[in-house]
Amino acid sequence: MTGTPSPITLSVVIPVLDEAALILQCLERLVDQEAISEIIVVDNGSTDGTDTIVREYAAAHPKVELVYEETRGLIPARNTGLAKARGDFIARIDADTFVEPYWGAAIRDYAAAHPDVAATTGIFTYHDSPVPFFLNIGVWAKLKLGMFGGPVGNMHGANMAIRRTAWDEVKGDTTTRTDIHEDLDLALCLSIKGLRIQQLPDQRVRISARRRRTNPREFWTYQLRGLNAITNRGYPLLRATRVYAGFAWLGHTVQWPIYRLWDFDRRRFTLHGSPERLSPVD
Repeated sequence: MTGTPSPITLSVVIPVLDEAALILQCLERLVDQEAISEIIVVDNGSTDGTDTIVREYAAAHPKVELVYEETRGLIPARNTGLAKARGDFIARIDADTFVEPYWGAAIRDYAAAHPDVAATTGIFTYHDSPVPFFLNIGVWAKLKLGMFGGPVGNMHGANMAIRRTAWDEVKGDTTTRTDIHEDLDLALCLSIKGLRIQQLPDQRVRISARRRRTNPREFWTYQLRGLNAITNRGYPLLRATRVYAGFAWLGHTVQWPIYRLWDFDRRRFTLHGSPERLSPVD
């Protein structure tokens, strides 16, 4: 940090549905970051008291604002948050995303220094996995080899940010289909317009590994959302893309028996584990 005020303001949007167990931990990692101007939490119909928790927290932290979106789904919740946010650059994370202390500054300062960049995305590890070393080793190796950073063609919905002007340019093109990954669709819309997406090594977060408990059949359906996003934009499905999707599914399937017995709330193995979940608002 140079001490010089940045000409860029940064908002954060968080769609939530029944996240009472994690939302406070998510917010506490955001509110003290000077680089973040506001935090918009979009409740999508929680029944576990998530909205009450956020409302009480917002009363003590004016940077936080709670809004509601009655239409169920990640896309309506995301769009409501993006419409409400006032920042020049708008980040989007999940309620189970724990950002690093330098996360907001990494996004804001890069956006201020690179006005030609329309969006940024980052890298992640897990904060609640019983076998974190699989992902941690991969991330460490890629960082050492300089494989993170530079222009990319996709964004991770739990760790992304977009310039307001870029969102205004593509929002009318984005899909409302529920069988498509909304983050990949948004990235493709940006690419079609020739708008640049940059991966930032310092835009780092830790997310929940809860989706690893999804059974292999349902996870393959989840993988198909990505393939649907590609074909929906008129791109051919390359063999390499199909192979990548297959390996991602295989990697998930190999780990699934471990996660099936992992209780994410108690952080221990049990006979029942935790409920399956595919996305932040499923």
